[in-house]
Order: sequence, then C-alpha cells, then structure tokens
Amino acid sequence: MKTLVVVLAVLAAAVLILGRQCFTIHQSLVAQRDTIDRAWVEVDAALNHRADLVPDLVEAVTREAPGQAGKIRPAAEARAALARAQGPREKIQANARLDTALASLLLLAENYPSLERGKEYADLLDALKGAEYQIAVTRRKYNEAVEHYNTRLELFPDNLVASISRLGKVDAYFQTPAI
Repeated sequence: MKTLVVVLAVLAAAVLILGRQCFTIHQSLVAQRDTIDRAWVEVDAALNHRADLVPDLVEAVTREAPGQAGKIRPAAEARAALARAQGPREKIQANARLDTALASLLLLAENYPSLERGKEYADLLDALKGAEYQIAVTRRKYNEAVEHYNTRLELFPDNLVASISRLGKVDAYFQTPAI
C-alpha cells in the first residue's frame, strides 16, 4: 500500500512539473506572438508615415511634369492600395507595389532638373529617406521577432505545446526590397 502511495505521489509530482513546464512554454510563446504584433504596429506606422509623403511628392512632380500623369498615377494608386490593405501579408504586398511605383516616380523626376533643384522636392526626398530608414529598422525588428518565434515552434517540447495550443507559424515575412 505504501508503495502505491509513493508511486502515485511521484506521478502526481511529475504531472505537476510537466504541467507547469507546459504552462510556462505556452506563456512564453504567447508573449512572443505579442512581440510580433507590437513589432508589426511599428512597421505599419512607418509604412503609413512614408505613404503620407506620397501625395506631396506626386503633387510636386505633377507640377513640373504635367504631361506625365500616366507615369505619376501608379504612385497614388499604390498608396491607396496600401491604405486599403488589411493585415501584414496584404500590407507587405501593397508596400512592394508602392516601392516600385516610388522608384519609377523618382526616376521620372530625374528628367526634370528644375524639380530636383527645388527646396520643396529636396525636403520631400529627405523626409522620404528618413521614412525608408525607419521602415528598414522596424522591418528588421519584426522579421527577427518572427524568426525567433518560428524557430521555437520547431524545437521540442515547444512544438508540442504550440500544437496543443494551436499556435502556428507566422509566415508573413517582410522581405528586403531588391536594389
């Protein structure tokens, strides 16, 4: 009888220790998901800040190149698509489209020396550079948080706890644009 009590006590202790460990892992994984969400909020704010510069940039280029509306319009359309996008995956895709449109717009602006000499345009370019830098910083933090979380999901026993808790991988990586 004493042996049965000892065995049950050992089993109960093992279950409690295992339960506590699983709870700790679950809490840690949830905290990492929260870190990813907070990092995304920073990325989103940086993307919105840059998008807010686009109308002024479009207006400045339009004043100097009124006959180029067809080449200027994609930047405004890409900005609108970014504003409509919901969630990281859609925003990342819309941002890639805006990257391309802005590159084309800036390339077009190079054909107008009077625009490039103007203070307003120079100030817009400086603001755009600052916004691009902020996007790069927040993108790196976001991707690091995603990578750290996803790596934990591949390790034992975290993968078991994640599976039971229905915590899946985050696959919305924010790729660095090719230059």
